Amino acid sequence: MNRLGSSTSPYLRQHADNPVDWWEWSDEAFASARERDVPILLSVGYAACHWYRAHNASIVSGYLENQRLAEAESAPERFFMNVTLARVLYTHALVAAPRLALGRFAALGRILGDPRLGMAAVFLSLGRVLPDRYPLDNQVEAYIGDEHRFGRLIDYAVILPRLQRLYEWSADELGEPRLRGLIRDGSPIYVWHFEQRQVWRSAHLSVIGQMIRLLTEAR
Repeated sequence: MNRLGSSTSPYLRQHADNPVDWWEWSDEAFASARERDVPILLSVGYAACHWYRAHNASIVSGYLENQRLAEAESAPERFFMNVTLARVLYTHALVAAPRLALGRFAALGRILGDPRLGMAAVFLSLGRVLPDRYPLDNQVEAYIGDEHRFGRLIDYAVILPRLQRLYEWSADELGEPRLRGLIRDGSPIYVWHFEQRQVWRSAHLSVIGQMIRLLTEAR
């Protein structure tokens, strides 16, 4: 353990076990460097999980506070609201709960979910989720059939099988217990009737999608 173990900052204490002789910013740190004649590596600090927590907490708050407005939208709009929320929560889990997000491939979670590296856009890009034209005037099933193949793999092969646990984890992680009320038996129910849960079933999943689902199964 380095010197960050006794820090009063929760963020700094996360790095107490790093194999680096980290010091907090202090006159003592600079004096020691001068005495030993060694360079100083200055880190401005960054933690993707903290960024996601702040970001997603505001998004979830917006969803909950505007639920009545959302109820007035068309079925396709309400469907994609749920898809987008699931994507946002899942990307957070990639960096903060990678075993939940990717199962045996958990080691890839922080790389795929780090917003600085650009890979997070694969999961957050609405171009892979939302239709090209508005207003949405078709049936939900038609939009599902038109979803990009890669987008469908993400939604139905990777995210959907762990959706119940994802919402429960997110409720605890974000300190927002009302999130648990937006999922039921693995089906999103934000302004969506549970009786219409068939849209979340993955009977149309390809063989490749079924393989990915098995390989990334949460453990």
